[in-house]
Amino acid sequence: MTITWGNQIGLRPFDDPVTDAEIERVYRWNKDSEVLQWSGGVPTELTLKEFADRLRSDQKNPSGYRLAYFIVLPSGEIIGRVGCFAIDWDKRTGELGIAIGEPTQWGRGYGRQAIDLMLRDIFQTTSLEKISLFTFPENIRAQKCFAACGFRHIATARRFSPDIGEFDGVEMEITRREWLANNSIQIQLSQDAK
Repeated sequence: MTITWGNQIGLRPFDDPVTDAEIERVYRWNKDSEVLQWSGGVPTELTLKEFADRLRSDQKNPSGYRLAYFIVLPSGEIIGRVGCFAIDWDKRTGELGIAIGEPTQWGRGYGRQAIDLMLRDIFQTTSLEKISLFTFPENIRAQKCFAACGFRHIATARRFSPDIGEFDGVEMEITRREWLANNSIQIQLSQDAK
């Protein structure tokens, strides 16, 4: 199991094997309307067995159009997920998605760390040039987190999701160039401190 570690959390590839207990935890997140309201999802209607079968099938047959990770604590406990989805390798774009599934872990900066780790991985190991995202206008906490990670506001636009229908979405994005410029400044600052 290869985990990319940050200061307080790590990213474990989605395709790594999961235990039955971990599947039950992820299933619980997918049934929790409070968790899902912020990420644009709706509670699953699948049974636990159907959910487990689908998750394991997705792991065995990875899509070439996503890079997905579980967010883990040093103890190994999974607390959320983050990924880049709807990847268009020709246009070199993708869309960010994140959810901290454990409400007891909200407000601790784990989402920001997960996004920072994922962007580092994407911009250092793939050819993707731009990552975008959409969030609900009322999700100010998420917008502040995304901005702290270098995303900039593009527009508010009508979106459609098969799960929830039409909604207004705040569009944000970051490019490889922006990420490199921001991170080269951080690297220089840390070297200056020595």
